[in-house]
Amino acid sequence: MDVKNLNLAPPTGEQLLPCNSAFATHFNRSDFLFDHGLAYHPLFELSALRGLAARIPKYQNFVYWQNGSVNQEESWAANPASRLSLDETLAGIASNDSLVVLKHADQDSVYGPVLQEILQRIYDYSSPALQADIILGESLIFINSPRRKTVYHLDLESNFLLQVTGEKLVYVFDHADRSLTPHNELEDHCCGNINGAIYKPERENDAHFYHLTPGHGVHFPSTAPHWVHNGDQVSISININFDLVSVHDRLRRIYRMNRSIRRLGFKPTGPGTSQLRDTMKTSVSRSASFALDLVRRINKDPDASASYPMWRPNRTA
Repeated sequence: MDVKNLNLAPPTGEQLLPCNSAFATHFNRSDFLFDHGLAYHPLFELSALRGLAARIPKYQNFVYWQNGSVNQEESWAANPASRLSLDETLAGIASNDSLVVLKHADQDSVYGPVLQEILQRIYDYSSPALQADIILGESLIFINSPRRKTVYHLDLESNFLLQVTGEKLVYVFDHADRSLTPHNELEDHCCGNINGAIYKPERENDAHFYHLTPGHGVHFPSTAPHWVHNGDQVSISININFDLVSVHDRLRRIYRMNRSIRRLGFKPTGPGTSQLRDTMKTSVSRSASFALDLVRRINKDPDASASYPMWRPNRTA
């Protein structure tokens, strides 16, 4: 299928993403349901997405896939079945117990316009305080085999999950509950361990449960642990993410500084205990990051200049 020649153009405006007061009142505070207009749209059929998968690996780490069924307590590195190629995984997704994630789809020439409009509309619906907190946004597309689980994890990004095809059972936990996600787990995640959040089966009843069907979406705040169980069909969904100043430029820096302080033999306080200490840790981290970036540029480290286009909000819209 040539998605550029689709007769059915994606919806726009309110038909794409209707206004919902929860965007202004609950964004990054608590999970909530919302509606969207992309249910079963041909642009997100598997044949079209295989074309996207062939185009998108322009930059490193733009595609992730996992083969074989996993449980919610396993890690992102688990590949319990024979490792398939990306195209083999997509071709057999209906029966091979796999997960495919196509990252930064908002930068694709075909998918970019509709995904960037969703990003901008969510931004426009948000409160002024949240708008000021948003740094940038991105979009991922998830393709899941029937009945497959996605491991328990948390994201620093603030997420909006839009179901397009198939169904998902979504379990979302309170992002502010430190008895569920203690400081050491958040610190691990902020220091690079994407499996830092530890699944606790005895806390399963504390989750908010959503039966997500096409045309509906769910929001969960930054650091809210969650896991997903797919329905009986192939599932295709869109994940809209936002990086926040309060999280990516503050919370993450504090946790990383705490890791460094702990290595020196001290016991640092968690974020929120002391505003003064949090500010000092953030300032020291920014200075260290600036110095490291400068050294890399002087030494012409290719990683320092490796980048890709990123969506940033139109703050004058």
